[in-house]
Amino acid sequence: MRIAGGTLRGRILNAPVSDFLRPTQDAVREAVFSMLAAVIRDACFLDLYAGTGAVGLEAWSRGARSILWVEQSPRSLKLLEGNAGKLLPPDALGNSCRMFRADVREWLKHPPVAPGSVDIVYLDPPYVTQQGGDDQMSATLAALVASGILAPRSFVVAEQRDGTPVPAAEGLGLILTRRYGRTAVSLFRHDG
Repeated sequence: MRIAGGTLRGRILNAPVSDFLRPTQDAVREAVFSMLAAVIRDACFLDLYAGTGAVGLEAWSRGARSILWVEQSPRSLKLLEGNAGKLLPPDALGNSCRMFRADVREWLKHPPVAPGSVDIVYLDPPYVTQQGGDDQMSATLAALVASGILAPRSFVVAEQRDGTPVPAAEGLGLILTRRYGRTAVSLFRHDG
């Protein structure tokens, strides 16, 4: 796994040695950040279900001003900490880049983030085990909107297993859905 673009391009990330984690593929990250190229610079980027931290680190590499990672798994968080410690400047951790060990939906009930401050959100929950299964993405998107942290006209990216129903939530307008092998990516714009 490597950073695909920006100032950290080509830098190698620590990846899991088992199946407990499914990192976003390099090609999918490259496609998503191509979609976000015009809005990533100076953005506050929230990486929900952060895993290894690769998506947030990609955002940092491409010019995001701050990164927030939310991850529940201690094993994943350890990988994330290692990757961030290896690639970020020492003064970034704890200041412009923060990690939270928490369940995403619980975290969204009381996020320690200023209202209206998040410009881009990336959601990549564990894939459902069967095609067409419900990954609760619509409920998570609704919780995200209800949290009040989205900036006006912010962007939300939802990564899912291909064949999973495209999510929807009040306050988010679907811009596009693309498929990359077994992965589906939906891009939304916040109406608020």
